[in-house]
Amino acid sequence: MALEERLLFPHKNHTTMASNSPLSSSPTSVSFFLAYDTAYEEIDRDSSVTTSKSRSSDDDDTSDSSSPITMKEFTKALPPILRKQKEYERKSSSHQECQTSAVRGTKDDPVNALFSRLDLTLGEWKKYAMFESKKNYTRNLIATDDETFTLLLLCWNPGKESPIHDHPCDGCWLRVCQGKIQETRYEINTETDRMDVTSDVVFEDDAPAFIDDSMGYHKVGNPSTSTPAITLHLYCPPFNQCKIWLDPSHASSPSKACMCNYSEYGVKHSCEMFEVNMI
Repeated sequence: MALEERLLFPHKNHTTMASNSPLSSSPTSVSFFLAYDTAYEEIDRDSSVTTSKSRSSDDDDTSDSSSPITMKEFTKALPPILRKQKEYERKSSSHQECQTSAVRGTKDDPVNALFSRLDLTLGEWKKYAMFESKKNYTRNLIATDDETFTLLLLCWNPGKESPIHDHPCDGCWLRVCQGKIQETRYEINTETDRMDVTSDVVFEDDAPAFIDDSMGYHKVGNPSTSTPAITLHLYCPPFNQCKIWLDPSHASSPSKACMCNYSEYGVKHSCEMFEVNMI
């Protein structure tokens, strides 16, 4: 099998999920740290109605240039933009800071504009696309400066998804490189102690999507039971831990998860902790 095929289409002897499989039962509170990419929930296709949504590239801000840029160009241009934003926030009033936050992920966001220009042709990301059949998905580090951003390629096995989680940063930008991705968003209902679904959509194109904690929490997964999916995720600034919810009926009892990368800079980790399910 050609190298390109092995990267994009992992071994077919992986376990796939039946289309009507129920959510696996999980403890309401877990005291130990969980590996974020192995916390396990299956997509319940009977519990909610999924709608398809194709994002228009008309929303992209290309005020400076609309020409595609490489990964190398992107990771070089991004940190100065983020540092400038932070410097502006430090010097701004609370009202101005709120206005800056409100722009993130919109057509007026310079980070969103730069991210939308990133060339997602196969040659730009294929060396980072590493699957593992025993995992729901893998987190593959492309680049980070350990200060302003982390850029990851996530490779999703068919029918698998992340747990519900937060983003202890300024936000997460996402683009689809291959396949389809389902995003379900939640808000916490303090009266019922439940996480209520606020939206459930499938993204099929590569236009940027964005979320931060002011917009709610989410889980992301591959709705296909036969085709792998690949997504590009930008987190600004980097973080090492986040909250996850294994049981949406107990919103006040999240668990903590540590960020574990399956590979870094195109090289698979050899450490055993990245090979086993920690649940």
